[in-house]
Amino acid sequence: MNTLSSKRSAVSTFKRLLVFAKPYLKEILLSILLSAATTAASVGMLGTSAFLIATAALHPSIAVLQVSIVGVRTFGIARGVFRYLERLVSHSVNFRLLGRIRSWFFQSVEPLVPGGIEDMKSGDLLARSIQDIETLEDFYVRGIAPPLSAALVTIGISLFTLQYSITLAAILASGLILTGLVLTLQVRSLSQPRAEAVVTARAKLSALAADTVNGARTLLVSDSMEKHIKKIQSASVESSSANLSLAALHSSALALGILFSNLTLVAVLYIAIPLVRAGRIDGVTLAVLALITLAGFEPVNLLPASSAKIEVSMAAARRLFTIADRPHPVQEPSIPLEIENFRELVIRDLTFTYPGTARPALKDILLTVKPGWKIALVGPSGSGKSTLIKSIQKYLPVEDGMIFWNENDINTVNGSKLRSYQAVLSQNGYLFSATLAENLKLSGARNDEYSKVLKDVGLEKWFTALPDGFDTWLGDDAGQLSGGERQRLLLARTLLQNKPIILADEPVSNLDLSSEQEILQRLLKINSGIAVILATHRLISMELFNEILVMDGGCIVQRGTHNELASVDGLYRDLWQQQNNLFAFDR
Repeated sequence: MNTLSSKRSAVSTFKRLLVFAKPYLKEILLSILLSAATTAASVGMLGTSAFLIATAALHPSIAVLQVSIVGVRTFGIARGVFRYLERLVSHSVNFRLLGRIRSWFFQSVEPLVPGGIEDMKSGDLLARSIQDIETLEDFYVRGIAPPLSAALVTIGISLFTLQYSITLAAILASGLILTGLVLTLQVRSLSQPRAEAVVTARAKLSALAADTVNGARTLLVSDSMEKHIKKIQSASVESSSANLSLAALHSSALALGILFSNLTLVAVLYIAIPLVRAGRIDGVTLAVLALITLAGFEPVNLLPASSAKIEVSMAAARRLFTIADRPHPVQEPSIPLEIENFRELVIRDLTFTYPGTARPALKDILLTVKPGWKIALVGPSGSGKSTLIKSIQKYLPVEDGMIFWNENDINTVNGSKLRSYQAVLSQNGYLFSATLAENLKLSGARNDEYSKVLKDVGLEKWFTALPDGFDTWLGDDAGQLSGGERQRLLLARTLLQNKPIILADEPVSNLDLSSEQEILQRLLKINSGIAVILATHRLISMELFNEILVMDGGCIVQRGTHNELASVDGLYRDLWQQQNNLFAFDR
């Protein structure tokens, strides 16, 4: 059953990969013809060379050799020209195909973010996006044109040999089929588990490499670098072992292909030599048949070894399709409502449970947000704050009648349009390795607005000290900025979007108290008409919020203003006292 399922999966993967090649069918057919022409020229060159050398040994007139001399020269030049054109066409098609697959994969993954791929490591996703797609080059270069070209060559040489002897034609065809089909299928069957191991080990190593780069500081501070390096070494050994196993099969396939070609040559000679003695063919023809036999195996001998690499491509493709076939976390309506601007957000009895878990992440949430309102979501980690923000963004599936945007059920609204009215500010916001102007340009604002917003977020002095102004290079993820400068710049980019509602998820949790307080105050006071929903576990500037929702275990356990909540016993007061005691201790 497993074998049958595996074969069906392989066939399905093969068909889906061919779909990408459909728009380039004419170029692929041209590549096949050029490949066949290259092999035909090679066969013609060797056959004519054999005829020339064998005939010359008999010391005939130069006129007898003239045609073969011209033929060798013609076939030699044609072989080089056809080979160049075949590589030019096949690689041109291949590059365009890989570009098309990259676009398709991005378009497939983009709707899954963030709710559909949270279980994946960034390094694994990066390996699929780059390495797995690049691996598909072997499928299109070695998996389509060469087998069809080899089939044409097999038919052509067999028909050519048939004029001398049916037995010779049968032996030659059998040898070509044995090598090009039987051996290829056997090698492919043996290479499938090895290919899976190669791709899996490579992805594991890429994920560990990404973790090393992204988490180097944490690993050093926690003194876990040595343990992490051992994981990398183990993954490297695993990857090397998988690649060596596949390489051994690849080499064995090449060796067997050469062995079969030579055995076929021996069989051809064994049958042809008695024909020479019987006068049915001459000695010159014998030499021609021998070299044509070897030339005919030139494209066929590559097929078994190539099948191992093709299987790696198939394994990589299955990894891509596994992600692309994931169901979207939120299904868009067939005829979505196109809302205009933001007037009101109402949440009624919102309950949400992540798939595979028993405890609800959110339970009976009630919330109303209007333009200009400032709402704080506070509570310990895991209380449901981030889940609530993702639900508002329509990144998580919710039942009908729970979230309303301008009195419209969120499940009837166009998700992209809804998110176009939201600006998101988080502690993990990304600043690109580019200039200051290029990072701010992502907001869609005009250049003349940059200076004002930098002043509003407290970066005026920082900006005036920059050597190249807006053309200053920020470095990889703004590595040249301090934590406070980085968060202020993210806030500036968020404000430049000029969206009616800002969703902030722990935007300043890694900063010192004074920087955190200053950034929050700027966020809440810059524009009184912008609604802000802030998720935080730090109770900073709580007096500036219209309403505070205290969450625990996915439920709202308290709600009110800062003064109201701080004056009564409850979770908020406990958190407030714990935080104040911690701050006092720090001082």
